[in-house]
Amino acid sequence: MLAAVLAAVLATLAACASDADVDALRRSEIQLQEARAQASVTCASEAACKDAWRLTQDYIASHSATGVTHADADVIETAQPHGFGKVWLAAWKTPADGGGTLIRLKAMCQGMYRSDGTPGWFYQTCSGEIRRIDEGFRRFVEEGLKRN
Repeated sequence: MLAAVLAAVLATLAACASDADVDALRRSEIQLQEARAQASVTCASEAACKDAWRLTQDYIASHSATGVTHADADVIETAQPHGFGKVWLAAWKTPADGGGTLIRLKAMCQGMYRSDGTPGWFYQTCSGEIRRIDEGFRRFVEEGLKRN
């Protein structure tokens, strides 16, 4: 009888943990999407865009696990790292709605997701680092533009 009660309690705890894990993943994905939505800046003038693009390259160089491998007038890219749980970055420019230029940062992390889209072994490490990098990008560029 005690074994049956213990089994029922353990099954209930496992179900609760599973629900908690699903809720934690859902919260993490929402926070990650919010941070990704903020990982952009819009500039209006050519001079401001030139400065913002330079600041973007500085930010990428200081926050990516790998160095910049390509940088031109429209795209900045770093190499994909050889290890898991390491963030690499890219940025690109596109015309902004209403005029000006939109600069968007993209953070990626090997091992964050499995090939089927479910969380990978490094999900927690990657999502936290990507969130931190995405959330700091706009502030870094805007503060840099104020100093110019």
